[in-house]
Amino acid sequence: MKKFFFVLFFLSFNALAGRPEVSIPGSVEVSQRPLLRLSDIAVVTNGNDELLSFLESIVIREDARELLLSQKLESQEILGKVRAAMKSQEGLKKINPSFKIPSEVKVAFASTPISRQEMERRIINVLQARCHECEYKVTVQSTPQPANKDWQLDFTQLSGKGGFLLPVRDGDQRQLKWISGNIRVSQLTPVATRLILQGERVQPEDIRMTMTDVTFAKDGALRIEDIQGQLAARSLPVGTTIWSSDLKREPAAKRGQIVKALLGDENFEISVNMVAEDNGFVGDVIKVKNLETQKVLSGIVTEKGVVKLQ
Repeated sequence: MKKFFFVLFFLSFNALAGRPEVSIPGSVEVSQRPLLRLSDIAVVTNGNDELLSFLESIVIREDARELLLSQKLESQEILGKVRAAMKSQEGLKKINPSFKIPSEVKVAFASTPISRQEMERRIINVLQARCHECEYKVTVQSTPQPANKDWQLDFTQLSGKGGFLLPVRDGDQRQLKWISGNIRVSQLTPVATRLILQGERVQPEDIRMTMTDVTFAKDGALRIEDIQGQLAARSLPVGTTIWSSDLKREPAAKRGQIVKALLGDENFEISVNMVAEDNGFVGDVIKVKNLETQKVLSGIVTEKGVVKLQ
């Protein structure tokens, strides 16, 4: 037990918030393949595609069948491979992941050529590299029978949620077989803490962020900054999850409104009050009328109530 805590402390000391972390479970199931790679047994947090590629390149055992007798890996063996990779791979140094490695890792080989547990672990690593804030639950329903042990996974076609088919390139890379399963994903989403009436402006105190299953959501999850100041497109009862379709932006300039029209550049600029002839959001080009001359000009809405004349 002391050895476990020593390795954990040695590799995780001074870990920064958001720093990538690679942890090895105390017990893992792996596929029936000769090579045992670090990516086969690792659980990655705050990772990216580059880190996953590095883990794939680190071979723990050239012939994993040697583990059939001992059925375990010592932490020093894994640690030695990691240290060697850190010395030789500059990119891995820049990523600077922390590692959590137990003193002993119990290894079990799946009863099928491709381990469902290993696939679920690896799929979650890939998905969380795409979205650090998401929580995933992956269920592998079926795995194919490869013609030989030289097969590769192709994650480029992996969907982010719902049912999936993960291609397995078998042997000569031309023949495809498939791993099937289901992905459920949860994200922090805003939920109304009071009744918000249609047309009412939504304020930060009106919502709380709650982890919500968004697997079958039509809209993407919103952040607090996405909501602030927007108007409710419909009445939102207490406890309602708020989606982008539930909100509408308030125009930064409204037809008939007096706006400040700016003319000039950063060295010399004048402003005059004009009337907006159109509704417009920030970035839109609208027409404005000079009340004295009745001349109509065009300008870009730069902020609420401000138009930069063209």
